[in-house]
Amino acid sequence: MKHMRTALAAVCTAAVAAVTLPAGPAQATVIWDGDASRGTGVFAHIGSNCAAPGGVTAVDDSARGRVWRYRKPSGLERCESRGIAVNGDDYTFTNGSTRYLGWSSRLSSTVDNNAVFQWKSYGNHQQNWPVVLKMVGGRLTMIQRQPGGTVHTIWSRSVSANTWNHIVVGLHLSDQTRGGWVELWINGAKQTFSDGTQRWACRTFDSENHPKWGVYGADANSVDHYVDALKVGTSYGDVD
Repeated sequence: MKHMRTALAAVCTAAVAAVTLPAGPAQATVIWDGDASRGTGVFAHIGSNCAAPGGVTAVDDSARGRVWRYRKPSGLERCESRGIAVNGDDYTFTNGSTRYLGWSSRLSSTVDNNAVFQWKSYGNHQQNWPVVLKMVGGRLTMIQRQPGGTVHTIWSRSVSANTWNHIVVGLHLSDQTRGGWVELWINGAKQTFSDGTQRWACRTFDSENHPKWGVYGADANSVDHYVDALKVGTSYGDVD
């Protein structure tokens, strides 16, 4: 009987421990790795987004290894990739989800352009592009567009040509006017927006959205945009 009581006590103790142990942290997930060594199949589309004589190619960087080069010659409107491919299929971003996009960026020229990154709308959309990073007056600038065409310049900072900067954009996706949000980190530092917050509330989902990296605009100039360490995940830690 003594042995039975001891065994029963051990079982009860284990059961209580199982109930009272704190839950572990929620699991983060790297959804997509766009490393240049994996080839252009990591992108959903390039095609007419970067027509000849432009091109999206993997090139060698002396410090980083293989990186992407988006080459936009003078006279070409754009050289961009559109969307991401996961297991060979176009990845669908969904309303209500939270995604973090991280990459390192080096521009051969800081001439004004329309975009070096777009969170671009497709399908039956209202916003065209909810969020864009572009060069304006030598400053990397984030603009956000609400339905009805209202455009906000929400952040900017000076950047130098031929210098690497690491960028993370956090997006909570919502088709409600202020139901979503944007966050931004530059070189590991979380940025403060023009309204004094570090999370800009806005509409971030518009029927169908995809990320676009590269160079859009600066038609009269030749610009190379080097991009490294492209990742998409469910937390900042996945992509920093």
